[in-house]
Amino acid sequence: MSWQNAFIATSVALGVPLKEAASALEDPHVVEGLVHLLAMGTREARARAIAQHLAPVAAELEAMEATWRA
Repeated sequence: MSWQNAFIATSVALGVPLKEAASALEDPHVVEGLVHLLAMGTREARARAIAQHLAPVAAELEAMEATWRA
């Protein structure tokens, strides 16, 4: 998974318009597949794609949480 896909998924989950999120990347071609799926896919396909790319981000944040409590 690329950080760019995680960026797009996180941005969309937070309500940033898809085109705006993609245009924030230096090379939006890296995420063309995900952007197309989020723009044209079924509701279930979009939800699965977002979840697939957000799950590792959530896991990393959870792992970091232990260090925040110190």
